[in-house]
Amino acid sequence: MERLVYVYKSLRKTKTYLYVPEKDVFSHIPSGLMDAFGAPQFVMVFALKPERNLPKVTPQQLMEALDSKGYFLRIDLEDVEENLLNQERARRGLPPLDRDQIADYFH
Repeated sequence: MERLVYVYKSLRKTKTYLYVPEKDVFSHIPSGLMDAFGAPQFVMVFALKPERNLPKVTPQQLMEALDSKGYFLRIDLEDVEENLLNQERARRGLPPLDRDQIADYFH
């Protein structure tokens, strides 16, 4: 199951990363996603192995996303201060949303 994975970060969206199976190939990624993501900035390449410890995703989940969609999008919303949706909800006196509720906004 070992294969190379290329990681890019968004310069437009804080703590947003795109994992792809080929370096600098984005033609298969939906145009709306790329518009929101902005120009990708290369971060690193790594060999995906079953025993590898990855942030926010298991190697199997990453492999499945790369095989089915051709990419994996990771958005780190752990820091409430950087979660603009929850900042706006707090400003309006509403309770914060958890990760699953926030993910529903992007589907």
